[in-house]
Amino acid sequence: MRLFSDPFKTVDRLFDEISDSINEGVNRLFDKEIKIGVTGFSRGGKTAFITSLVNTILNFGNEGITDKLPRFSEYEKSGIYYGGIAPNHDLSVPAFPYHEYYDGLVKSEPIWPVATDNISEIRLEIRFRENRFLMPGEHRNLYIDIWDYPGEWLIDLVLLEQSYEDFSFMMHNQVKKLSKFVKGTEELLSLGSKLDPLRSPDPRLLKESVALYVNWLKECKALGMSLIVPSRQVLPGSLAGAPIIEFMPWLWDIPSDYPKDSLYAVMKKRYESYRKDIVENFYETMFSKLDRQVILIDCFSALKGGKEAFENVNDTFETLLKNFSYGENNLLRRIFSPKIDKVIFAATKADQVTYDEEKHLLSLLRSMVTSASHEIRGQNTNCQYMVLSSIAATKCLEINYDGKNTQVLSTGRDEDKYFYPGSIPSQWSEQSMDDFQKHFILRKLPPPLIKPGDIIPNINMDVMLSYLLKDKL
Repeated sequence: MRLFSDPFKTVDRLFDEISDSINEGVNRLFDKEIKIGVTGFSRGGKTAFITSLVNTILNFGNEGITDKLPRFSEYEKSGIYYGGIAPNHDLSVPAFPYHEYYDGLVKSEPIWPVATDNISEIRLEIRFRENRFLMPGEHRNLYIDIWDYPGEWLIDLVLLEQSYEDFSFMMHNQVKKLSKFVKGTEELLSLGSKLDPLRSPDPRLLKESVALYVNWLKECKALGMSLIVPSRQVLPGSLAGAPIIEFMPWLWDIPSDYPKDSLYAVMKKRYESYRKDIVENFYETMFSKLDRQVILIDCFSALKGGKEAFENVNDTFETLLKNFSYGENNLLRRIFSPKIDKVIFAATKADQVTYDEEKHLLSLLRSMVTSASHEIRGQNTNCQYMVLSSIAATKCLEINYDGKNTQVLSTGRDEDKYFYPGSIPSQWSEQSMDDFQKHFILRKLPPPLIKPGDIIPNINMDVMLSYLLKDKL
């Protein structure tokens, strides 16, 4: 009876939610607010991207910033004079720790921003002078909402429309496909002889079985695979030890009938709870009302992981993006049910290649997302591609080598004058992948050397800003 114990509180809460939704819709209608979804798998660079984007916007209005944004022409045209951090919408969500990450980068011994293990939010404010015909010179504000989250959790969106049987079938195929490459596969499959789907579960055996499946997922992740589901089993956050994540796909013959208290019924019930209470809630919070989407892709990791990893990333992205709402925004949609009207695919870590190799990296990116981007464009969403380094740890130099001008990279440190990383393929093939793995120098780069107050060095952040914001200013 708790639901009806205080009806006035329930009505007040509902009224507040409706009011917030209307206010948000009105802000969208008048281009006062934009929600940007930063989408990427684990180690794709989401936290670095948000840190760099915030840093650039916080420097709006400062002397010399125009020179840092040569391809963001809207900066001067729109009369931008201020960028800052605004109070978050949801005060119950941790704030994105921008200052902590920036302070780490400007230390005498700089450190990279730490990969996130939970959800956080940041709300930015840009102030500019209206340049439209009806309101010239009018001061306006644009608010930008960005959320950060563990990349592992993103993959769970493939479960949104899947029953337990669908999930089991998908992972059965995955296990079979990777059986020759992932350690522990045989042991995992042999569990079928110990687990009786029709009997009541043995708590100890259930826990041991799930642990074996989780270890298999971790092996997949270490090899560069992307389809790591359920993701909270690998990075549980606050769910560590909770029964809701103690289940696994049924990798054997699925029973046509089973008792309510059977092992199979328990697995299925926990999966359905996880899908509804965790995955659906995560989607509603993070992705249901996006206006623009930045999709970060680490092409290097996909190449390094081999054919299976490359194909796995490709297939996962194609499946994943079907869960987002793309299309043009008319008046009603912008208020009540906004769609993603702009998507940009960005190949990250462009500071690992010389300038003359960036065109190959861009071509490789296009080849990786051909199917996914085709689907997005088919829904009348503007789709673009670029190479990006959110926090550039190298500079590209030109030296004379054997009588030829040759581009090389340097970290700017005394002990590391310069190095030539090698070339990358413009299209994927097994031969090009083998050549990359044998010859390309994929370094673990130290953070750039910057001083307090400096703008974080980057590659193409001005292009990113122009694409995301130019029609809103």
